[in-house]
Amino acid sequence: QTNATWQDGFQFGDPTDLTWNLVGQHFIMDVKGTRDDPNPLLTLSTDNGAIIVDDTTQRVIHFNVSDSDIQAALPIGRYVYDLVMYDGSVPPVRVVLMGGKVEVCQGVTEE
Repeated sequence: QTNATWQDGFQFGDPTDLTWNLVGQHFIMDVKGTRDDPNPLLTLSTDNGAIIVDDTTQRVIHFNVSDSDIQAALPIGRYVYDLVMYDGSVPPVRVVLMGGKVEVCQGVTEE
């Protein structure tokens, strides 16, 4: 909602599978009106602090986007996104972890 902080958390893979982890990985997620839009409306990343890696072994991340950032970048509506994990190699190895649609609704409580 327009009055809420975006704090969703995600765990990737089977929690008992220790064959891979998030050590040395970075994340970026662009939110756009459509896939064809040349510029994102909002970018979340580990570099800008909007994506936080909580546990590298259990592969847990969460988003940290304030309500004011959402209000400034995303008017009420539906958007598309994809979340990409990449490493520090040159060129970086990129893996799309998930993608889909996100909807921003008008909040009721305003303070």
